[in-house]
Amino acid sequence: MKINDALVGVVLGIFSIAVFLMALSFPAIPGQNFGAGLFPRAIALGMLACSGLLILQGIKNRKTDTPMMVPVWLRDRASVFRFLLIPTSLFFYFAVAEFLGFLITSGLVLLVLFLAFKVRWPIAIAVAVIGSFIIHFMFYSILMVPLPWGLLETMAW
Repeated sequence: MKINDALVGVVLGIFSIAVFLMALSFPAIPGQNFGAGLFPRAIALGMLACSGLLILQGIKNRKTDTPMMVPVWLRDRASVFRFLLIPTSLFFYFAVAEFLGFLITSGLVLLVLFLAFKVRWPIAIAVAVIGSFIIHFMFYSILMVPLPWGLLETMAW
């Protein structure tokens, strides 16, 4: 179901204001010029700008768009499957990442998503493997985010 952009923009605007107000209460980080709420507030401002653009787009298209209509992609089973595969892959990651580890889980998730979106096997495998290692390196080594090693615990560097 497609909802008019103006209505979506209003809901997104309310949500972004709530996020901004909540981020104001985040504590300061000792020794830093900015606190934990800096990025959530920046994202909230970006969402608020997008909500304004959605509202303008909805008002502009109010004569041609109905308030609610079913989009064409919902009639295609493959499109619905691909759409549902995104949140399913997130649930899968959260369910098995501690056991399998980040590298294996993210590689599997990326591979399945690439294949579902019709990426050829060799490219899908290469990008899933290389992408998982790059993402792991960035988060684990550079940003110091603890990622689960799972089955690869003995290989942890």
